[in-house]
Amino acid sequence: MTTPDSQSMTDALRSDHRAIATELGDPSATSDSEEAGAKREQLVMNLVRHFVAEEQYLYPEVRDRLERGDDIADTNFAADRAMEAKLKQLEDSDLTAERLGALWADLHAAFAAHTERQNGIFATLESVSSPDRLAHLGDEVLGAEELAPTRPRSVAPSSPRWNKVVSLVEGYVDHVRDHYEHRGEDPDQTG
Repeated sequence: MTTPDSQSMTDALRSDHRAIATELGDPSATSDSEEAGAKREQLVMNLVRHFVAEEQYLYPEVRDRLERGDDIADTNFAADRAMEAKLKQLEDSDLTAERLGALWADLHAAFAAHTERQNGIFATLESVSSPDRLAHLGDEVLGAEELAPTRPRSVAPSSPRWNKVVSLVEGYVDHVRDHYEHRGEDPDQTG
């Protein structure tokens, strides 16, 4: 059941796009400082959560509602998985400053392409789906992001049902690890 303060799935995902684009646009995130490392961790966490939510709710809706939906969902899923592979590289502790800068630029460009592709998808979904349906999916997206893994995944099933199961287990493990490692927290606050 949707609540009065529900936002649509497309609005929730657009909000993610804006926040992640801001993170990728921060040049200080590629420095060698502890603060920059925390910013990179937060970007990885946010992108993985975003991808999980799209895999579980956006892409199934695309498959069901859009002409050529299977092709559109498969293309986007593959591009997202390629970007997630780059996130694994971002977590490599032996990155040189040059390699980090190049990887960050690659991620920035790939995410801009992701956002551009999805702007058209969102507009089409808004024209073929009811506001109540999109609001319900918006609630589901926000719930998925809360429980999602926070680290790049080695396995991301394309089946939404299996994706939910695998993500729930990986998400639980990641959240426990993050808590004990203070991952994604402000280094000045963890003392």
